[in-house]
Amino acid sequence: MRGLARSTVAAVVTTFVLALPAVAAPLVFPMRGEDGFFEQGPPDVTASSWILYDESSDTVLASRDADTRRPMASITKIMTVMIALERGDLNDEVTVSQRAADIGAQEIGLVAGETVELGWLVRAALLRSGNDAATAIAEHIAGSVEGFIGIMNQRASELGMENTHFANPHGLDMGGHYSSPRDMLIVARQAMSIPQFAEIARARVMVFPDAPNGTARSATNTNRILNSYEGIIGVKTGETPNAGLTYVGAAERDGRRLFAVVFRSVGQRAHFADAIALFDWAFDNLRIHGTLVSGTPYQPVAARVSPSPLVVEAGLETLLHASAQGITAEASTPADGDSAPTPSDVVDITRHPDPAPDSFLSTFTYWLGLATGVFDD
Repeated sequence: MRGLARSTVAAVVTTFVLALPAVAAPLVFPMRGEDGFFEQGPPDVTASSWILYDESSDTVLASRDADTRRPMASITKIMTVMIALERGDLNDEVTVSQRAADIGAQEIGLVAGETVELGWLVRAALLRSGNDAATAIAEHIAGSVEGFIGIMNQRASELGMENTHFANPHGLDMGGHYSSPRDMLIVARQAMSIPQFAEIARARVMVFPDAPNGTARSATNTNRILNSYEGIIGVKTGETPNAGLTYVGAAERDGRRLFAVVFRSVGQRAHFADAIALFDWAFDNLRIHGTLVSGTPYQPVAARVSPSPLVVEAGLETLLHASAQGITAEASTPADGDSAPTPSDVVDITRHPDPAPDSFLSTFTYWLGLATGVFDD
């Protein structure tokens, strides 16, 4: 009777496995139609290229043309401000040049010849997206805009930004000035790891020192969803005729940090809408579950009657979006693959004096039978 039950279970398992159209391929999420599973993909967004990344698990959740080179607009200033923090002293006095004052477009209103601390220029560049402030930063750090551009490209190379080339420190349209969603994700993560950068990026307003003639200067962060979307902590917006709307956003909830980078979103404030849609999808539907099994093959300490011990082949590491499929509601804790399990007391087992399973299928059948009660004594 037991042999018949075991054969039945084996037949069912074999039929299920053979029915999978892509059994040799890894299980991915979102589920692929060719795998025979329901497909729950990312939302439709207007951006031409984008990437969504979970920093907590170091996982790209979804992307579209993430390595395509496109004009980047003012998200350029993420690199500009990061270099200023890495190489400069925020208390440095910076004398504003005529070139910086006359740069045009988005400005904080710098006046040629005035002296401003570098810390204020950094804030104006990141919050107000001041092109005049970005230019003044470049001239102060490198002695010239051209010298600073060289530093920007050197830093991009060091970070592995293979699809990026800077031609200016502010992001105005210019030949040879481009990046990609994946590359901007790299520099945004690096910049947000600097406490001063992260603090400035999440500030909502800034009161800048008055102009030499007494004119008051202030700014509201161009990252408008800082006030409206739960968890937003940065980082930078951009818009030019050639680039369209661009945005690098970061959001945190329940100890989990996500980044969304969108290039060329279409429509009024579409870059914010696109990022929100991606964040909502990830926060509401995807939870990353870490390593299930890792390490060297494990052999139980408990003695068995059978001569060959049951060996669980390890080295399997996977990420499961389990809760997205309703499997579990709680996040699991990744197993530590470097430490061996604590040995238990040796116990003689005489309940099942059968030979140990000698294949994956027989092993799976054996344990399935135990779980369902088919093989109980």
